[in-house]
Amino acid sequence: MLIIKNAVDTQSEVQSCQGAETVKLVNVQITQNSSHLAKAQIEISNLVTHAVYTEIIKLFKCRHLDGFLQKDVPLDYLEETYNQEIKQKLKSYLFSHIVVDNLISELMVQKIPYSNYPRLTNIKTSNENDISFFFDLSLTEPVDLKEWKNFAFKSPKRKRYKDLDKQVKFFLETQTHTTTQAQTGTVEECDWVHFSATLLDENQKPIFQQLTSDFWIKMQKSELSNKFKSTFIGRKQGDTFITNELNFEDPSDTTNGADPIFLIIIKSVVKGKTLSLELFKHTFKLKNKTDLHNKIMEVFSYRNDVSQRKTIIEEVFNLLLSKHRFEIPKHLVLRRQEDILLNLMSQPDYHVYKAQKDFLKCIELLAEKNLKEETIIDQIAYKENIKVDLIDMQDYLNLLNNKRMNEFAYFRPTLEKIEDLHSPLNQSIIVHTALREKTLNYVIYNLTK
Repeated sequence: MLIIKNAVDTQSEVQSCQGAETVKLVNVQITQNSSHLAKAQIEISNLVTHAVYTEIIKLFKCRHLDGFLQKDVPLDYLEETYNQEIKQKLKSYLFSHIVVDNLISELMVQKIPYSNYPRLTNIKTSNENDISFFFDLSLTEPVDLKEWKNFAFKSPKRKRYKDLDKQVKFFLETQTHTTTQAQTGTVEECDWVHFSATLLDENQKPIFQQLTSDFWIKMQKSELSNKFKSTFIGRKQGDTFITNELNFEDPSDTTNGADPIFLIIIKSVVKGKTLSLELFKHTFKLKNKTDLHNKIMEVFSYRNDVSQRKTIIEEVFNLLLSKHRFEIPKHLVLRRQEDILLNLMSQPDYHVYKAQKDFLKCIELLAEKNLKEETIIDQIAYKENIKVDLIDMQDYLNLLNNKRMNEFAYFRPTLEKIEDLHSPLNQSIIVHTALREKTLNYVIYNLTK
């Protein structure tokens, strides 16, 4: 398959017409230039680019063109008239459906720890009409991991208020009741939906069966007027439908009648209005009701406005980073500062924060802290050969469905705020984030057992 399921091999191959030779549809090459910089090239075979390019040209026949009947529009004329638009749609499709997943998956397969998001630097077309996407990758410093499982760790204790136990008990009863009312497997507002998208030709047949990509999308209540999202509501796991509304381009783009057609298959649903206690127990390896009660208590017990869960995580990272000393290059910190500032600018209290004298210094320290934590977690994940499957992704997204339980999910994709997604999110991005989250829980489990 072209697009990775559960972070496996990214090298796609198809049989040639003679059957004896195989052709790679996607080839990923990663070259390290220095200790903190690498280059990535994702080359897409002309078998793919030609097939997709041809179908996009045909889609432009749906436009109303003066002087032509729709069926009589010459393809050569369309190719010349809409050359830039056609090329842009081709690149947009290749990037969103092939490049992102293959790049991130290959980085994980090769166990290359990177920071920030890969930066696209160029797109080139060869004489054979292969298209290559070029990226700059910021690498983190290799860490010589010690026997961290033997580190002495004293877990922060919970507050001993009887009322807290009553709150947890009430919370569990409420979630159990809500779960019984939910339509399991049926898509409702607030749910997370996992779906595959296969590019179809004008006869609604797959162009390549290998051209299938996986995404996750959040059914935000405020966005259900969106044609693509609204199509999911009321459908069930396993349902299929055909659409041309799957668009990753600028929402203001009004290129009517020229959007690719996809076969959508709903592969799984994570309910959004309730916490799945079964997924929660799987996430934290909980064996009984007492374990469940004690784990949930971590986000009910607060000391100085900081939950027990947050305190445990902070103490774990303090321990790991005190035993493993390393520095984050300044250019990586600066880039993460940019991301943090962009996120803060959308917050209503941004100008209040900005008015503080030490505002920029705090942003710098936060950026460095985030990068160090991600670095040590990535190194442990690769050293321990931790893998992520569909259940792990569901575990992660399940934690985001409740404001209080949200605090159990420590890591977020570096691309953007996952709670405010407007477009589908590539599965590889969820895989990478879920890997960090699973590794953090693995570390906490081993240090506190």
